[in-house]
Amino acid sequence: MEEFKNYLTEEELQERVETTFIEMLKMPEVAEALEILDGLPENLKYHNKEHTLDVIKETILFALVDNAGEEIIKQQVVAAAWHDTGYIKQYEHNESIAVDLFRQSKAFQNLSEEERNEVVADIMDTQLVIRGGEPYLLQEQSKFGYLLDGDVSNFGREDYFDKRMKIVEELGIDLSDIETKKKFFNFALALLKNHDWKTVSARFLRQNQKEKNIAQMEEELNNM
Repeated sequence: MEEFKNYLTEEELQERVETTFIEMLKMPEVAEALEILDGLPENLKYHNKEHTLDVIKETILFALVDNAGEEIIKQQVVAAAWHDTGYIKQYEHNESIAVDLFRQSKAFQNLSEEERNEVVADIMDTQLVIRGGEPYLLQEQSKFGYLLDGDVSNFGREDYFDKRMKIVEELGIDLSDIETKKKFFNFALALLKNHDWKTVSARFLRQNQKEKNIAQMEEELNNM
């Protein structure tokens, strides 16, 4: 992490991430969302509370590396906490449900109008959309992008393939069927190739491994 050594050493950064993470989980606006996530269906092997906690921590990491202000970090963490709450009611188009739940929450009442609007924009921007038959993440309105990068941070981590299997389990995809397997792997590969990091910090920390993950996926498909 040479580019950021004048700001924090890697050890200092990780310590600050952990400290900030613990502090943020105590925020009423975050705790309210996490309580909702306790009721998520058990069949959600990927989009569960553990995922949200991971997203919160990665959101904090990217924001700290970018030296974002405390208020921005708090707002982005609140958005991270609420972004998947819609799964409590339905799988498809869950983002709009999450927005409805947020607007009915005490957290919504505690935030300024600007913060509320950004949380809503952040949540809606996590949508997966299909354009010309290709998968993309919406990512059109968010002002800061730390949550957006945190939500898909595993794209550029070594645990990406473990997370991909969680999606397989969650969707009930039969990988024993070769055509189904090819279709899913091609979809997952296209999503990674069509994805761009929104923040400088995520690009610096995750792009190298993301390229390795893409290369491994291409090799998988070539060997089928």
